[in-house]
Amino acid sequence: MRPVRALPLIGLLAALVAPTPGLARAPSSRSSGAAAPAAIVQGLPADRAWQNDVHHRAQHLVDAGFVAGMSIAVTRGDRVVYVGSFGVADTDSGRRVDEHTRFYIASTTKALTAAAVLLQASRGALQLDAPISHYLPDLAFKAPLRADAITVRDLLSMTDGIDACLPVVFRTAYTGVFTPSGLMALMAQCGPSPTGRRFDYRNLPYNLLGMVLAPATTDGWKAVVRADVLAPLGMTETTARLSTLAPGRIALPHEATGAGFRRIRLGKVDNNLHAAGAYFSTARDLAQFVAAQVSDGRLDGHRVFPAGVLASSYAQHAEQDRDFGTYHRYGWGYGWDLGTYQGQTLVHRFGSFPGYRSHVSFMPERGLGVVILSNGLAEPFGIDDLADYIYDRLAATPDVADTRYAAALQQGERRKARYAEHLRKQRAIQRARQQQPLAHPLAAYAGRYTNAQMGTLTWRLIAGQLDVTSGAARSRADIYDAATNQMRVELTGGGEVVTFHFPDASAAADSLQYSGYRFERQ
Repeated sequence: MRPVRALPLIGLLAALVAPTPGLARAPSSRSSGAAAPAAIVQGLPADRAWQNDVHHRAQHLVDAGFVAGMSIAVTRGDRVVYVGSFGVADTDSGRRVDEHTRFYIASTTKALTAAAVLLQASRGALQLDAPISHYLPDLAFKAPLRADAITVRDLLSMTDGIDACLPVVFRTAYTGVFTPSGLMALMAQCGPSPTGRRFDYRNLPYNLLGMVLAPATTDGWKAVVRADVLAPLGMTETTARLSTLAPGRIALPHEATGAGFRRIRLGKVDNNLHAAGAYFSTARDLAQFVAAQVSDGRLDGHRVFPAGVLASSYAQHAEQDRDFGTYHRYGWGYGWDLGTYQGQTLVHRFGSFPGYRSHVSFMPERGLGVVILSNGLAEPFGIDDLADYIYDRLAATPDVADTRYAAALQQGERRKARYAEHLRKQRAIQRARQQQPLAHPLAAYAGRYTNAQMGTLTWRLIAGQLDVTSGAARSRADIYDAATNQMRVELTGGGEVVTFHFPDASAAADSLQYSGYRFERQ
């Protein structure tokens, strides 16, 4: 049985909303008496007009309910030239975002992992064209796929030809229940990708790169990235160890309700922060990484990394042909998407996880970079539109930037309204589903169910409601289709349907089907 899933927020909203032309009135900083907060300014004109414009448009996104909270940084050349913070880190307490608030950056992590691999290779500690079996001699895949036919470079460029290997991704990104030897055993069930050696974006190649960086250790790659990338750049507010952060320093995740934002459970712990999606960081810290990328290894006037190493990460190493918002993605570097905005190259790597969205990008030809981190969106592209405005504002006249942003803002308002209506309808559907009479009492569904590859799902009856956990992953279970004993859960962010099997009308369930895998009751 194929798994039934709901689209995550970005995919869902993109499907719900068709682009619509037109202009709306953008917020005008030139008519407001409010001033932007103090910013770092070097290498740009001394006037603060552009900073005020960015500040007011960012504040408008918060005030208009597009985002719960966010932090922004702008770079020019090898320097960070602006940092700003907006909105709330926690709607329950009212705690505000500040310059030191950490956001989860999800797949933006891949750019950091790639940088560590390239720096290791520049010192001769790794060979990009060596087969991964050289570093992981016990690694084996399902025939005819062979580990000695896949190189480190293939993993970096995501042209490795390995299939999705869901159990590895489920354990590393969600449950956190794995060991290095256990992952090796799971890899033996991973076969060739149906797309062959064409570029195929997913987490698995970068999970493997983490293993290559530190074989036989669960998270030794974190120490490598810290020593080779974070420490030299002074990125002291970036960590892949959530347990080291005080709760008051974290931007907590939120979801849109259609009338605002609601705080949701933080689905990350140390064990499920992985080499394809690990870090909590600040906008300023990531801007230092971006500045070093733009300047090919320099930061604040000093050379940090050898020339040519970071630049090789945004040379094109694979082809892609797809659109994301206003960007056309034509290629992939090492850890970076290569795209265009207004005819200019935009190197970017975004991240998305329930309650978080990151935008990290730079324009090599112009020497500009933008970082925007958020902890709750009411529509998927608002922070990208703001990044576009920043690039436009620093390149064109204010009127040109305002005109483009006004059009983007109107489309964003329509996306937000469409999503709010979608949420209203979904809540009505879910309420109706909960009224369906089940053929069995809820207690008959509760219990521990195990699959050798995916792990254990534990279902508990708590205050009259089914709750399911698997390691760090947890979700409430709602009735999806009572007639077929189906429940809806959100263990991986999007909705997933679980089907329970009963041997007869009077017994408890003996198994269930989740994401195409059969779990047996223990």
